[in-house]
Amino acid sequence: MTIDWDSVLAFYPDYTAQGLVSIVIYPEQTATLPTAVSTLVRQACRQFALDPKALRNAAQFVSGKRNLVPLPLALGCTFAPLKVHIPLVKGDAAYGYFRIQAIHKLEARAGDSTLVLVNGAVVPIVLTQTVALAHTARALLFERAFWSRRVGTSYICGGRNLGV
Repeated sequence: MTIDWDSVLAFYPDYTAQGLVSIVIYPEQTATLPTAVSTLVRQACRQFALDPKALRNAAQFVSGKRNLVPLPLALGCTFAPLKVHIPLVKGDAAYGYFRIQAIHKLEARAGDSTLVLVNGAVVPIVLTQTVALAHTARALLFERAFWSRRVGTSYICGGRNLGV
C-alpha cells in the first residue's frame, strides 16, 4: 500500500492479533499496515528527500535533544512524536507520529492523556498532558527553525489551541 503523506493525520504502533502493526489515520479512514513505524519514517524521509541523520543533528541544534525528532515533511506538515503505549518487548516501537496541524485537542486523564484529531479520531497516549504539550511545542519550534533554514525566509507557524 502506498501512503499519501499529504493527507496522513497520524501513524503509530499498536499491538493486534497479528503482532506489532502500524495504524495510519487518514481524514476519512484508518488503515492497519504490517510494517514498523521506523519503516514508515524511512519511507517518508525518502519520499520527501530528508536525511534522518541530518534531522537528528538539526534537532540537537534547535532543542538540545537528538531523540524524539519531529518529522517536517513539508511546510505545514510536521509530525510530532508522542508515546502511545508501553512496549511489551524491548525494542518494540512505543512512539507514534501525529501531524501537529491535525491535533484538535489534548485532554488530560489520570496519569496520561487523550489526543483528539480533527477528524474525530481519539488516540490514548501514555504521556501526561504537560509532557505531551512540551513534545508538541518542541516540534513546532523545530518546524519553524527547520523551514526557516531550508526555505531561507522567516517561517511563522500559526497558533494552535490544544485544549489547555
